[in-house]
Amino acid sequence: MDDTEYFEAGADFYSCLARAFLPPDNAGMWDALKDDLACDLEELAGIRGYDCAPALAAYRQAVAAIPDALSILQIYSSLFLAPPRKASINSGIYLDGALNGGSVVAMEAAYRDARLARDDDFLDLSDHVAIQLEFVGHCLRQGGDGEAMARSFLGRFVAGWLGPFLRELQLANLSPNPYLPLAQILAAAVATDARMAEQSPATPIERARHTRAVKGIDDKDMAFIARRLAEKGLAVDHLDIPVDQREEAMGLSRKVPPSPRRGSRLG
Repeated sequence: MDDTEYFEAGADFYSCLARAFLPPDNAGMWDALKDDLACDLEELAGIRGYDCAPALAAYRQAVAAIPDALSILQIYSSLFLAPPRKASINSGIYLDGALNGGSVVAMEAAYRDARLARDDDFLDLSDHVAIQLEFVGHCLRQGGDGEAMARSFLGRFVAGWLGPFLRELQLANLSPNPYLPLAQILAAAVATDARMAEQSPATPIERARHTRAVKGIDDKDMAFIARRLAEKGLAVDHLDIPVDQREEAMGLSRKVPPSPRRGSRLG
């Protein structure tokens, strides 16, 4: 197997899951969920090395218990749409505690970095599970840097909301529920693909800070800082003192925080 086949299998895997988490509002979608999805995911998971056989078996069992297209739509609606919803298909709820929060802005920045934009016909937020998985699939299809971008996105976002998403699907106490094993299949893939993900900063400012932290501050940087401080009439003497000696030079001493109390959740 060459790298192209490996990347394509990952792209197809996440794209299949992306479509599976869209509303099953037409007969074609129901046919795909019922007849094709499990076999496709099984083949692609084998190529990628995802350990999801038990979840695939659970999905087959759940979908076999659903009689028709209307029933799968009712299940989807009960879980994700009709109040009180049992789980959120918009993951910002788990990452930010609210809809349309900071994680949505960060995801949109990631999409723009990949020169992608959400389809205007899609009338949901950019943190919809399907959009995120489609984005990961797109990145994997590029190979190389695209795979690194996919791993980073999985680590920054998907790995963060997947746990609570799974718990809510488990607590939904709905049977049959094919979306629980689908989320478990996703978790198996993320456990493999996000394992080596580099945690990239989310915003331009954070990215700049990250770059500076990696590069470090050299003599040229220190000269620039000293010049700017002097231009503003500010003291520059402290710049000659090593950072680890400045507190002592200022007459300050480090304090050690107390240990957590017995039984504290911080311990």
